[in-house]
Amino acid sequence: MEPVKRNNSSASSGSHRAAGRPPQKKKKKRSAAGVLGGTLSYILMVLGVSFILSTIAILVANDMFALVKDDNTVMLEFDEDLTPSEMGAVLQENGLIKYRWIFTLFANLKDVDTFSSGTFQLSASMDYGQMISTLQRESTYQETVDVTIPEGYTIAQIAELMEKARVCGSEDFIETANTYDFAHEMLQDVPMVENRLEGYLFPDTYEFYVNDRPVSVINKMLNNFVDKYTEEMIALTEEKGMTIAEVVNIASLIERECMVADEQTMISGVIHNRLNNSDEYPYLDIDASLLYAIGHKEELTAEDLQTDTPYNTRMYPGLPPTAICNPGISAMLAALQPAEHDYYYYVANPQTGEHVFSRTLEEHNQAVAEMRALEDE
Repeated sequence: MEPVKRNNSSASSGSHRAAGRPPQKKKKKRSAAGVLGGTLSYILMVLGVSFILSTIAILVANDMFALVKDDNTVMLEFDEDLTPSEMGAVLQENGLIKYRWIFTLFANLKDVDTFSSGTFQLSASMDYGQMISTLQRESTYQETVDVTIPEGYTIAQIAELMEKARVCGSEDFIETANTYDFAHEMLQDVPMVENRLEGYLFPDTYEFYVNDRPVSVINKMLNNFVDKYTEEMIALTEEKGMTIAEVVNIASLIERECMVADEQTMISGVIHNRLNNSDEYPYLDIDASLLYAIGHKEELTAEDLQTDTPYNTRMYPGLPPTAICNPGISAMLAALQPAEHDYYYYVANPQTGEHVFSRTLEEHNQAVAEMRALEDE
């Protein structure tokens, strides 16, 4: 029997694979759409992570530095020493901080091993550093005082109230109001100029610490403004095509010009009529604005009316550079909801405080003459 002959040509044939060698897969080319889709997914992922991290950073910074927080005041009493972690838990339970672990880390970075026992008065408006400093004192019970800020008061008048009530010095209060960069959203587009906070220190009755920090005092009033300027008011502001700064500015003029509450929307209507017809009525001619700049007095002289200041609305068109006082809610609502009429002038009755409204300059001049005759009686 003849031996079978092997065909060894398979070892070199292209139609057969070599023995023991794994099959090779052909590489697939990625389409341009696939590459683009992968790139977009990556970009979106990066943006999403960045947004999440930035949001967390803002929330942590707000809590750590007490940028915009409720003024929650708590008296805490400890019978034994506490570690930073234990203290963080207590502060979080009492609504003074939101992030225990951040407080613990902050305290460790400040080389705080323990907090001593004692009685301490703390506020959510304090930043972490202030809380730690307070908790390291022997006693932090502070005397408090109630202060009522009337509607229409200026920053200067409020500063005097603070000094008389022993809350803080008048000069320190004004300097802080003019120079401290408060983080409230409604102030983001307000330039860092003198009297920039005029109109935002909400008139109300407050409880302050004696010998408190001006930053804490002002922060409490700004937080109150945020609470009082409701979502409905914000929506109405946007609907009117106005800014909060414009509303506050107009409201301050209404507050100082109006002695009769029922006339606030009428005076607001005059202001809006002039602002909306600036070609024919470029000047507001509101003396209260000029009085704000030169100092309050009973009557302006002819020389006063020539004072060159942006607050002279007889000389400079449009609104003054800042509000001229801190208005209440009723004045701000009047600024947002002016009465619809065609009056462009008004003059006060010296006997009643009410105003006579006029459509034309001729009518106004006649009304002025009549009011002066009443004043001479």
